[in-house]
Amino acid sequence: MKWDTIDLKTYFKSKEYVDTVCIPLVPLNLSNETDAIKFANYQQTIQIIAKEVERNFTGRVLLSPVYTYFSEGSYEAEQERINQWTELMFGEDFKHKFFLTFDLKWKKEEKGLDGTLLWLPASMIEDYQSEVTKKWIMDQKSQVSELIRSFWQ
Repeated sequence: MKWDTIDLKTYFKSKEYVDTVCIPLVPLNLSNETDAIKFANYQQTIQIIAKEVERNFTGRVLLSPVYTYFSEGSYEAEQERINQWTELMFGEDFKHKFFLTFDLKWKKEEKGLDGTLLWLPASMIEDYQSEVTKKWIMDQKSQVSELIRSFWQ
């Protein structure tokens, strides 16, 4: 289920069946053009993959709004903010919380996250309509979906 009015109405009617939330983590940085463009690309790509994962598990997974943070900040402090944010947003309603990111720096902080970090290898995408890109996105979706399934068993 997506974070939109229609899916949220459905979620509240059947929330006992939705035990998993996916939270995309996206860095921000406008101090230089290269990073700003790279992170904007990350956001667009992670959202596409997350939506595909959600579509794969409609009725069991809620796709959260993107959590954004400054890439130049303290990841340790940010990890505390993410945990507070997820607690306020989702409380104990979800048995499984997955954080999706391309940001490798989160690997150092993943033990402190209140959920499971799913790090994906980043790829700058120029053409989202190309067959190569579509295949790569479907491969990423399949791998993330398989990981999520392994936590349900």
